[in-house]
Amino acid sequence: MFSNKCINALFIIYLLLISPSFSSQLLSHKATYILNVENIKNSFLEGGQGQTFFEIQEVCDGWNVREDYILIYELPNKKSAKSFSSFTTFENKISTKHSFQLTEKSDLNGENDYQGFVEKNKKNISGSMINQNIKKLTFNKKTLFPLEHLKKVIQKAKAGQTIFNADVFFGNEENNPIKTVSTVISNKRRAKVHNNKNISAVMVWPIKIAFYSKAENKTSPDYEISLELDEDGVVYSYKVDYGDFEVIAKLKDFKVIEKQVCNN
Repeated sequence: MFSNKCINALFIIYLLLISPSFSSQLLSHKATYILNVENIKNSFLEGGQGQTFFEIQEVCDGWNVREDYILIYELPNKKSAKSFSSFTTFENKISTKHSFQLTEKSDLNGENDYQGFVEKNKKNISGSMINQNIKKLTFNKKTLFPLEHLKKVIQKAKAGQTIFNADVFFGNEENNPIKTVSTVISNKRRAKVHNNKNISAVMVWPIKIAFYSKAENKTSPDYEISLELDEDGVVYSYKVDYGDFEVIAKLKDFKVIEKQVCNN
């Protein structure tokens, strides 16, 4: 259903928000984005509004990420439908362990709740996904974890390369946890923000990412995301294009938070 697609794509955006800064560290921060459903073509949707609340904090052995998202869809006959999700993840600093938990509630699709973990070993990547049952996971060790993928994207951007393709395990879709991801990186420019002089002066990389279903082996992407990413790993705006409609997001609030103090 389309609301599940929104949850999946928006979660991937939050992984982009935690991309390591183009220095040597990852920025711990909170951010709030305003969402609007626009450019509706072949859909029964008439509009929609919402917000996302995102937090990333560096801890001693990795990064904790939390994203809470709510979107209210406008339906025909002045009706509406709410969709809410909360997604938390942890990835260690050497990208060999990744855990995740999703809770979602939708007026259209009901409720879903699952958690899981995956870990790299010498032969493959293995783990489990736990819902009402335990599902064993095993896949190619060349598959990247989210932060691992983002680090490689950043390396490409710094080197002036423009295209990068990889299979990535996100875990935000219960039946399709791996996506083939095609990333196109454009030259730096100023952020396209007109209501904030400080933000509009920031230099960003325009990035376009297409997500393909690995399991279904489709030739057309499930959705595409266009975003503005700066050197501190902050996304100032983004657009998720599903073909039938788009979700447009703009940065509302941003706050740097302290990373966890560790005793070495």
